[in-house]
Amino acid sequence: MKKVLFVCTGNTCRSPMAMSIFNYAVSLKAAGPDFMASSAGLSVYGDEPASSNAITAMKELAGIDLTGHRAHMLSRDDVDEATLILTMSAGQKNYIRSLFPGAYHKVFTIKEYAYDVPEQNNKSGVKAAPAFSPDIADPYGGSLAVYKLCAQELAQAVEKVVEKLKKS
Repeated sequence: MKKVLFVCTGNTCRSPMAMSIFNYAVSLKAAGPDFMASSAGLSVYGDEPASSNAITAMKELAGIDLTGHRAHMLSRDDVDEATLILTMSAGQKNYIRSLFPGAYHKVFTIKEYAYDVPEQNNKSGVKAAPAFSPDIADPYGGSLAVYKLCAQELAQAVEKVVEKLKKS
């Protein structure tokens, strides 16, 4: 079983939504590699549940139930066990790479990986188009409409990730 790890800040909004969308999408695709997703946060306080707006947005997006989710702090075991680590922002990606330099090759923002966009400051000097943002905006504290937009953006990126992994 190959593991995809989604990481955000508090593990109550973006990464649990991405994880649940990924696992739902993989469950619908009978063919292809055997993948499973999990999620973690970089600044987690206790075992908080997913935010209420994240729960509602996921329920409305695809009938996905996030009520059982509890926040989880990123650990070395998470990093070691993951085949691929997808963050919600370039800052999170860079932070994980600095903490775990041996995992450098498997840490990307979800949008960089999904859309095959070169990193902003990679070693080859290739720069992404200036209009592209590798980040998924944090909906924390926002309205339900903000969470729904975030969930839709994640769903589009996750679909591309699943397609890419299926081909690999």
